[in-house]
Amino acid sequence: MGKYKINVTVDLVECDAETDDSLMELEDGSYQLTINENAGESIDDCEAAVLKTAFPAIRKALARHLESVSKKNPKSGKS
Repeated sequence: MGKYKINVTVDLVECDAETDDSLMELEDGSYQLTINENAGESIDDCEAAVLKTAFPAIRKALARHLESVSKKNPKSGKS
């Protein structure tokens, strides 16, 4: 049975961009959300923004992984 590494990177970087409540998917497949200064200085608001931003990336990574696993180990469909 194989082992798997899971890598996660989260960066919170101060910027001058306009705030936007909608996620942006970047060309590299990562996601970005710009929050205002008040949210950026609140642990609860930062946590909510990080989770909102990470969720689609997590779902996409899981889908890719499970698709790869199912191709490697196809089930016969018999019980």
